[in-house]
Amino acid sequence: FVAGFAALLVWSLAWFARQQTTVIPDKPANALILDGPFRFTRNPLYLAMALLTVGAGLWLNTWGVFILLVPAVALVDRFVIAREEAYLRRRFGAKYDAYTASVRRWL
Repeated sequence: FVAGFAALLVWSLAWFARQQTTVIPDKPANALILDGPFRFTRNPLYLAMALLTVGAGLWLNTWGVFILLVPAVALVDRFVIAREEAYLRRRFGAKYDAYTASVRRWL
């Protein structure tokens, strides 16, 4: 899981750099990334963080991490991703709508 986190993180950050757009959610997006890891999930960085959390839970051999992961993912989904998606919809319009119709939010 940790290796999956690292691979997905590096792959995603490379695509942000390749498209010359920011990874920082509060900064304006210069491009809508539709390839690389974004072909499989609209949120590869959040998915990577979830993989890291699962890896940490397994490493520490504790269920507490998994129990906390569920509400953490729900909060990120509801309050962070929803806000980012509203911005991207305003910024990229129909192109973003077509993307969301063909690529899942998580997996």
